[in-house]
Amino acid sequence: MEFYQSDHWYFGDYKGGLPGRNYSFLLYIVIVLLLVQIALTTEESLKVDSITIWLKFFLDLIELFFISDYIGKLTNSWAKLDYRPSRLLPIFVSGPALADLVVLMVLVTNKFDNDSLVVIGSYILKMSLSIYYSSFRKILDRLSFILLDSPAHTFFPVVLLTIVTYVFSVLMYVVERFNDSEHFGSIVRSFWFSIVTVTTIGYGDVTPPTSLGKSLAVLFGILGIVCIALLTANILEANARFDRLEEASQELEPEASREASRF
Repeated sequence: MEFYQSDHWYFGDYKGGLPGRNYSFLLYIVIVLLLVQIALTTEESLKVDSITIWLKFFLDLIELFFISDYIGKLTNSWAKLDYRPSRLLPIFVSGPALADLVVLMVLVTNKFDNDSLVVIGSYILKMSLSIYYSSFRKILDRLSFILLDSPAHTFFPVVLLTIVTYVFSVLMYVVERFNDSEHFGSIVRSFWFSIVTVTTIGYGDVTPPTSLGKSLAVLFGILGIVCIALLTANILEANARFDRLEEASQELEPEASREASRF
């Protein structure tokens, strides 16, 4: 993973500049602490005064960090525009800056409980924005490439797995509908067993009572393993293709800079 700023403590900005190395690590630590804090606030057994005070204290520290992060990004964005007054308002109303401001207003006004859906959703939005506007974006770019570059090829096994799951549900309905009508009395009811079998999850809460049904479960379980193996192979192939394209672009950059230096 590359860090694009020579200043390791650079906050980043709303003009596309990513945070520095040290600040990115600090940001990830704060996000992990926030996830832990959100989880602990939903636990009823921890809602005692001694623990609640500490949870609120750490939450206040996290809010202060997010406020300083917002101010720092605004300042850095304005600095890129030479602190021209006419450019300050467009920065304020830009999409990422507005989203940050709305989240901060929800958090600092304390109008909602800390374990409410609004507050938890605001934190999740803030974490998503922080991750996207950080060096972690490279991983998101890789994931986006895997999902969108050639979905028909990459996710063909998913389509095949869906078809196999439906066919298995129909067969289990035909074979076991009179033997276990509670679980196989319709194709819809058979879906649960079909899904957990074909995806190789195998909870074991439902089992076919006849030998034929068990044989079908073994057969379609093997087919499910094949489909998942194909999906894994296709994802690895897309990941390797992303690496090759990235290496090729990095090789072209020095050549382009050398060509530019000649003029």
